[in-house]
Amino acid sequence: MSIANCLTKLVAANRISQKQADDALALHEGIQGRLYPEMGPASAEAASALEAARVMAQAAQERKLMAAKQAIRQTDIATRMQLHPEGKTAGLMSALVRDNWEGGAQMGDALNVESHSEGVTKRLLRLVDGAMKPYQSTLAGLRQDTQSIWNVVDELYGVDTGDTAAKAAAKGFADATKYAVDRVKNGGKPLSVLEDWRLPQSWDASRVKQFGEREFLDDMWKEFEAGNLRVMEKVSSGEAARAAVPGIIQNAYKDITLGRQQGTGAGGFSNQLRVFRFENPETYKRLMKKYGVGDGGLFNTMMGHLRGMAKEIAFVEVLGPRYQENFDKLLHAARDDDAIRARGIGQRIRRSVTMNSPSAVQRTYDSLSGKLGVAQSELIAGIGGGLRNIQTASRLGSATIAALPGDSMTAMLAANYNGIPATAVLSRLVQDLTTNREGAEEIARQLNLTAATVLDTAVGTKRFDDELVGQGITGRTADAVMRLSGINTWTEGLKRAFSMEFMGAIARQTDRKFSDLDAMFRGFLTRYGFTPDDWDKLRVAPQLEADGARFFDVNAVEDERLADRLMSAVIDERHFAVIEPDARIRGAMAAGLQRGTIIGEAVRSATQFKSFPMTYMMTHMMRSLTQGDLSNRAYRTAQQVLLMTIAGATVVQMQSIIAGRDPQDMRPMDNPRFWLEAFIRGGGGGMLGDFAHSSVTRGGEGITQMVMGPGPGAVVSATGDLAQALAGTKDMSGKTFAQHLKAWTPGSSLWYSKLATDRLIFDNIQAMIDPNYRQSFARYERRMKKDFGQTFWWGPGEGLPSRGPDLGRTIGR
Repeated sequence: MSIANCLTKLVAANRISQKQADDALALHEGIQGRLYPEMGPASAEAASALEAARVMAQAAQERKLMAAKQAIRQTDIATRMQLHPEGKTAGLMSALVRDNWEGGAQMGDALNVESHSEGVTKRLLRLVDGAMKPYQSTLAGLRQDTQSIWNVVDELYGVDTGDTAAKAAAKGFADATKYAVDRVKNGGKPLSVLEDWRLPQSWDASRVKQFGEREFLDDMWKEFEAGNLRVMEKVSSGEAARAAVPGIIQNAYKDITLGRQQGTGAGGFSNQLRVFRFENPETYKRLMKKYGVGDGGLFNTMMGHLRGMAKEIAFVEVLGPRYQENFDKLLHAARDDDAIRARGIGQRIRRSVTMNSPSAVQRTYDSLSGKLGVAQSELIAGIGGGLRNIQTASRLGSATIAALPGDSMTAMLAANYNGIPATAVLSRLVQDLTTNREGAEEIARQLNLTAATVLDTAVGTKRFDDELVGQGITGRTADAVMRLSGINTWTEGLKRAFSMEFMGAIARQTDRKFSDLDAMFRGFLTRYGFTPDDWDKLRVAPQLEADGARFFDVNAVEDERLADRLMSAVIDERHFAVIEPDARIRGAMAAGLQRGTIIGEAVRSATQFKSFPMTYMMTHMMRSLTQGDLSNRAYRTAQQVLLMTIAGATVVQMQSIIAGRDPQDMRPMDNPRFWLEAFIRGGGGGMLGDFAHSSVTRGGEGITQMVMGPGPGAVVSATGDLAQALAGTKDMSGKTFAQHLKAWTPGSSLWYSKLATDRLIFDNIQAMIDPNYRQSFARYERRMKKDFGQTFWWGPGEGLPSRGPDLGRTIGR
């Protein structure tokens, strides 16, 4: 009896569905087509039938596991939503990002996709064990070994290159990939034979379009004909029959160039574009260099693949293997609950201000899943993204000046809130950045705390992820400027120091029972839903000893999900130490709109550089205003205001010095406006500190330009000045020209070279064009004296400084 007849009888007997029969027959035919050249018809028929039966049986078991895991995860999140004190919408949001209402005590398992994704990423990087480090970029991203990394491809295919670095990298990457595949399968997500996770495939739409459909089809067919490439059938999950190959290749071209199925999931295990299986490393390298990552993009692709796999694992383990399906059902329930809860205007304002509305949940999910990052038009996205990249490169060079005092204060607040000595965090930071860099990296890797900069994509730190777009020339320029500014080193150093001290604090507490724990640390466990039984399981895990100190090792915890919960909780608390926008903020800053649309790009440009104050509101301000009784809230709020005002004062003075001005007089009775500005800057107000006393910022920007965003504002300002100059209604002064030029010059704001650049380049440009430049410089000095009581230690137009800055003013002398 043929397999077709057998399947027909099984359908008639209701043993299997018609779809299952069709899938089995398609799988059988695909396998038979592959075996036929080597076997006779009868042998091929029998062998393919047995293989098809085995694959179908395995698929049936995987479907059962997937259904069970799907139901478990849906029930878990539904229960969390039901128990959340602020309602189902806030409960669902807490499954995506950190719960800013901190309701974990009531909900139990407080794992969220974003922090869990980072935790799994760090676990994968631990398995890689630093073996990819030789291929990281250096010199602020300007130098990178993009050639020998291709030896890693050979090693992954079992070809001995004699390259010890490539061999180690291949082993580390293979270990991480195997772990990720096993873990996502255990989570209930079946992976068909379409997947070959030896290496990621990264087809670049623009490169494929560049060569055209005809050339792409010809190249793929030639590789197939030569036996270098196998083509898989999506429907049957098996190898395609020869007659079907041209159609599959053509569909793949459309999938790639039209961006189909991209951004609709986490992407790490998406099989939508994996219809090609490379039989040897040379084929992979040949096709990827031409149609994929190019000559120099393999490192970013491989490391980005690890992050993609980690995000997919996080989605599966929090929301279930069919996470989109579960999310849609749960969001529907949240909308129904919100319609009942948010009937009053006060409640609607409350959930909107705290970013826990159903629409905010949808935006957050779209940001996490990558949907908002998919460009509807590459041209529009390129223009908008390039504009923002240039503004980043031109304006954020001095971000480190604000980060040093600001981050130090937020780290102190976060440490004190969890019972960790703040001085220990800052001391470790200084030590790790100066005398113990290699040792700190080794310990961090063992503790799953490897710095995100290892991924080497964009700026390497999430702090400005929403400010940089793409790896084109503008993206690389902005990336280089941010690295040269030192912000990456500082940010990752502080994140690592805080996390390591947190792990040390946990280790020191393991000698105590839950009831005997320090109150602050017990509060941390309670906030994230850890019970006394959970603590008993955690405290018996072996610890890591290094440099005379003990650290808690999550890798030694027997219950992997419990370990993941703890790691996710530590990462959530670290978000208070180093302010970074999460998916909730990124979704809001994009207004839930995709890249590559006119409105979407306009919104992104308008909100550029504005994510910090929003993130500050959703972390420290939210915690101060909602946690504990009224006396505790008042104490925390006062502490926060005091520390951040001190940070703001430091920022104001440092910015004055790097601008060539003497510090402002800090005596409160003599200069209350200084403390008002310090208060606003300390709270993340940025340019609002200038608007406290003036209708324009010190850079000359008005409120309109600020609202529009730096990029569009600069374009409108320059266009308006040019139009007026051409119409004869306004002269284009040298000062105006120099200001516009500076606003578009990458690196012009680097904190350590900004003053010299201003004086030696832009002041001279103004002097060459403006015959009245001396009067212009004098007016500027008078305005600073009148408005802020400041004189210059290196004044406008001076070739060299006349003296050093008067630092005595910082103490009121």
